[in-house]
Amino acid sequence: MNSEKKDDIAGIRALEQLEKPNYMLMSIQRIIVLFVISCCVVVIVYYTPMPEEYFESCDRVCNELDWPMICRVKLVVEVYKTFSKSCGSCTADGGPCPSTCISGDGRERGVLAVNRGLPAPALHVCHNDILVVDVVHRAASHALALHWRGQPQKETPFMDGAPMLTQCPQPAYTTFQYKFRASAVGTHMYHAHSAADAADGLAGAFVVRQSPKLDPIRGLYDVDTAEYTIFIAEWGHSMGPLAGISSEIPQAESLLINGKGKTEENPNKILSKFLVTPGKRYRFRMIYGGGAKGCPVKMSITEHIVKLVALDGHSVEPVNVESIEINRGERADFVLHADKDSKTYSIKIVAAESCQKELKGEAELVYDGTTENTFTKDDTNDVKVFCSVFSDSCNSDRIVCLNELNSTHKMPEQLSGSLDFLAKGCTNTGWLYTPVTPNPNYNMHSPHTITLPSVYPESSLSIIAIG
Repeated sequence: MNSEKKDDIAGIRALEQLEKPNYMLMSIQRIIVLFVISCCVVVIVYYTPMPEEYFESCDRVCNELDWPMICRVKLVVEVYKTFSKSCGSCTADGGPCPSTCISGDGRERGVLAVNRGLPAPALHVCHNDILVVDVVHRAASHALALHWRGQPQKETPFMDGAPMLTQCPQPAYTTFQYKFRASAVGTHMYHAHSAADAADGLAGAFVVRQSPKLDPIRGLYDVDTAEYTIFIAEWGHSMGPLAGISSEIPQAESLLINGKGKTEENPNKILSKFLVTPGKRYRFRMIYGGGAKGCPVKMSITEHIVKLVALDGHSVEPVNVESIEINRGERADFVLHADKDSKTYSIKIVAAESCQKELKGEAELVYDGTTENTFTKDDTNDVKVFCSVFSDSCNSDRIVCLNELNSTHKMPEQLSGSLDFLAKGCTNTGWLYTPVTPNPNYNMHSPHTITLPSVYPESSLSIIAIG
């Protein structure tokens, strides 16, 4: 027992002789570790773009981290008129007019207006936003449906707005709600599915933006806002139902740009104005809503060269052009570099003479400032003319047609196969595609032959309707 006690006492003394832990040093180490972790968190939070908590409007700067917004819109459709009492004397004095004043091209006529404006209100949203559009129909003895051009509507095909196909026409004095996701990025439009209603004013711009980090052409421009949207429309001097009494398609009187224009009878009417600052690059979004005739139109800006960057919502490799020609329902985005002398320039819209002569419209490009600038002028040696209408003029070296443009996105793998593979894949859709030899003497009851671009191995296809 005595020996055991002696061993225990010796063990206790040995433990007491061991060095005690340095609690101060351990505390300092823990504080340093916590400080480093805190610094890392602060740096990550500071340099990570955080989504905004609240937006007053769906027309905002898009961010890839934002949650999609629910954009509620109310569209009141009613029969209205140009030069209503709300205009007062603003059209004669040249002063600012209220939003409910429709001047058109200077003549009084009925309008199928949306929210008492012309064109219909422009809708600007971000990619994947949810649109809830209440259409309040107040036009008597009239049925309508709104089509959202450019949106695939894969999730909500019943919201496409095609009467008797995806929905019944909306009768008068009712409210119909469209609800869908803005799934397709780019410049689009919405309009009444009836061409006569669209010609009377029921059409407007529909722009779906994306985050600047995801935009392949973001480095080409500095400004992209709603103020630089160009909506073109043919305009006559009688409403569609009245004009439709005649068996002939009525002649258009003018081309309106954002609801304003002029004619020879009224040469001093108010025109749409686009204000630019010297040195900046502006992305313009041009939309052609068409009209009763739907003539192809050509847009040009005095003394300016523009850069074509997108068509129908799809970005393309930039091309410098001096004019852009598009058809009804088409859209074109272009970048304008404000590098000219500070003064007012004309934005001219001219219809194809083969469709109707002397049909034109005009707007003003106004430079902010009065001094001459010293910017480097654009190189005009390789400037061409863009035309979306296929014709013999496409053979010219100065004409750029659709088949000469290249997309900024790669072709999907499903479409990059051989023509035979694609032909077999289309047989279940109600059409049969088979390679044939072109026949210039075909008729409507024989296979229709079309020529494909040279990227395909075969030169033509035969399209035969089944059933």
